[in-house]
Amino acid sequence: MARFRCSLFMGASLLMLLVMPAIVVSTRVPRHATIVNRQTLNSNYTFIIAGGGIAGLTLADRLTEDPSVSVLVLEAGPFDQGQDGILIPGAYAPYLYFWPNLVTAPQTALNNRTIGTVCAKVVGGGSAINAMVFLRGDAGDYNDWGSLGNNGWSWKTLLPFFTKSENFTRPAAALAQAGNISWDESVRGHSGPVQYTYPPFFYKGSANWWNAALSIGLKPTKDPHAGKKHGIFWMPSVLNATTMTRNYARRNHYDRVIASRPNYHVLASSLVTKIIFNGQQAVGVNYIPATGGSASSVYASKEVILAAGALHTPQILQLSGIGPKKLLGRFSIPIVADLPGVGQNLQDQPTLTVPYSFAANIEPNSGTLFTNETYNAEQRALYDSARQGPYTIVRTLSTNIGVLSLSDATSTYKKIAAQARARKAADSLAADVDPTVLKGYKAQRELIVEQFENPDAGVGTIHWGTANDTLVYLLKPLSRGTVNIRSTDPLVDPVIDYRTGTDPIDFQVYISLLRKHRQLFAAQAMQVLGPTEVAPFGAQVDTDEEITTVLRDQIQPSNSHQCCTAAMMPRDLGGVVSSEQKVYGVKGLRVADISFWPFEITGAPTATMYASAERVSRPIFPCVLDFLAPPTAAAVRSNIE
Repeated sequence: MARFRCSLFMGASLLMLLVMPAIVVSTRVPRHATIVNRQTLNSNYTFIIAGGGIAGLTLADRLTEDPSVSVLVLEAGPFDQGQDGILIPGAYAPYLYFWPNLVTAPQTALNNRTIGTVCAKVVGGGSAINAMVFLRGDAGDYNDWGSLGNNGWSWKTLLPFFTKSENFTRPAAALAQAGNISWDESVRGHSGPVQYTYPPFFYKGSANWWNAALSIGLKPTKDPHAGKKHGIFWMPSVLNATTMTRNYARRNHYDRVIASRPNYHVLASSLVTKIIFNGQQAVGVNYIPATGGSASSVYASKEVILAAGALHTPQILQLSGIGPKKLLGRFSIPIVADLPGVGQNLQDQPTLTVPYSFAANIEPNSGTLFTNETYNAEQRALYDSARQGPYTIVRTLSTNIGVLSLSDATSTYKKIAAQARARKAADSLAADVDPTVLKGYKAQRELIVEQFENPDAGVGTIHWGTANDTLVYLLKPLSRGTVNIRSTDPLVDPVIDYRTGTDPIDFQVYISLLRKHRQLFAAQAMQVLGPTEVAPFGAQVDTDEEITTVLRDQIQPSNSHQCCTAAMMPRDLGGVVSSEQKVYGVKGLRVADISFWPFEITGAPTATMYASAERVSRPIFPCVLDFLAPPTAAAVRSNIE
């Protein structure tokens, strides 16, 4: 294993001695990675990480490869108890670790509905409760991030960190042939901690969907991990190929190293309430028990790193005096850095469920696990004995999916793009938006509209789980929301306003995706199953106006892919962090989680979060001279073997 051989303390240690002379570092050094409590944790660490999801645990793992570095991860949620609903795909029960009672502000474009929203509250974060889909974004997504003023960000420079992070197990040849599974070996990693593969089972009805997709002009994608995924393909799953259980951040970046890292501490069920500053230097955090109680402090000699997620990282920043001056003034919070972009730019990938009835659906299907107790028991027994069958797939899902460009969805895609360009960007944001945030949104918007015109850029997803519900996702919304504190009490949830559909172009894109989905279901391969679209949809919902009316009442603003509330862009574009994810206006503070994304990617966030955390762990070490030029995939693999 590679080790870093230069001092990480330098002047930072001297600073800590000057500003905190009373601190005494604990002399109790445990023999392995440790679940600490408030009585046993140290007073001072090299790094403190607020949030124990993918970003937080990946960073902690990589940073503690150097034995001279100490890391404390503070996570608001508990350690999971290894429940079947977490570990076994077919027993999927994500609600076990939802952040409780999170709801949106009334969504003005969605009939003023107030809607529950999901994020994880558990060590491992979203990787512990998500649907296990493991997809990278498209090359154009990362190239566009770079074009927003983020030097060093592109598909080419991020690819080595994707391959470093992952350990791909090839499916059996017979399964690959039967299921039309293909991949490009040159872009897959085989030595990283994150294990993924393909479930060794598929429902027969998925072949009907696949053939129908082919018949309407959708093309198979050789490898969705190769930087271009528009088309149809099998979904890779974050699945241990031996045990057929979920592989998540706790497993791959904590449990994996637990026996050898006395410098890696996790304090669970503890909520970071505020960053401690000495002038403009972040030197530690305050935290409380997640259920409430007295505050404690812990200090970092080098950096504080925020990884609390797109809903809670901006809350911590704002409570700490970093954010829009007007908002902070409303709560009499002393300003450390006036950054108008903190809490702005909220995005997600809205979801739509379209229900069907079937006259002749193929049995079994994913719904049979719910409707046939005998079948369910048999398949659970098969899983327990042989790790085979439908319990290897996340319940309600099938195995294949389609990612559509706007040109795949509609022949009017150029007209939609032109209408998006003609719309004033300011009309899609709140009336009092800061000029820098508006400027940054204009830059993002132009890039997304260019993706609308690109026949290879995915803007939406369609999926049929083989039972009665189908799913349509909007991947690249133009609407933007906000996350703002409503109280100085850290236990009070922030105001979460996705502002879904406030840009009317999003409805046009959604209508196009829905019509393409309907075209697929009208193809002969699906018609033999006798599908009928049912209320609130149906044949009577046909015009754009009629569809929009239903969409306003049915769209879910969130697919739990919240992002972008501390965006990585230049400060004059409303950015919050630099291209190395350092928070502007202060020292010793970074944002490592999905908050730093400028805009959504084509796909689920898991793979990108692992890779970006691998990336940010490198420049934290100034002695690593090659971080500006990421190594080749082969070099990365050799470094971690």
